Amino acid sequence: MYIPWASSLPDNVELVCAQPPGRASRMGEPAHASMEAMVADLSAAFVGLFDKPYLLFGHSLGSRVAYAFARRCASSGLPGPARLIASGSRAPHVPSTRASIHDLPKDDFVAKLRELDGTPEEVLGNAELLDLLIPLLRADFRIADVYRAGPQPLGCPITVLAGMDDHEVAQADVDAWHELTTGACEVHWLPGGHFFVNEQRAEVIARINHAIGQASRVLA
Repeated sequence: MYIPWASSLPDNVELVCAQPPGRASRMGEPAHASMEAMVADLSAAFVGLFDKPYLLFGHSLGSRVAYAFARRCASSGLPGPARLIASGSRAPHVPSTRASIHDLPKDDFVAKLRELDGTPEEVLGNAELLDLLIPLLRADFRIADVYRAGPQPLGCPITVLAGMDDHEVAQADVDAWHELTTGACEVHWLPGGHFFVNEQRAEVIARINHAIGQASRVLA
């Protein structure tokens, strides 16, 4: 999803995409079932990149992963991001209002996936493919259901992107990101539902490039 964005970023910016286990080229590896394991894996992969200033972007659960990664950097004495861009997510210290679904029986779990409208119907209608993906989906939803951060502010500014018709994320949950930074926090509402990141790709990338420009001016 993110690789095509590279051509729309400034020439002096390198796009580094995180590919957690259980997906694509790492399909044969078991998916992480906890935020701690996810962040430890990302930290190990990122170790050679701390010599350059960087921004973090995540969408939905990825926003909360990005926050947890930034917190790990702060607690480990490692360089933190110049800015966190959180997209399509409640603030990680805010409890979810959605009932836990990761441990539902298979048929109920699939029905909930269909209701949430985040899994293509081509996948939901393919029993063999669905059986392959359910462990990954359960693992992701387990992290989403279980993880809740303490309200520990980051030292970097935060840019928040939210969908105007995203029924998964309430305005108060979005505004709560202000509590997680000692710097500025900007909130931008874009047309679309939870997956506005696809529907409004050009606008999302424009907001990212604006955030990059803000960070560059501070670094300069």
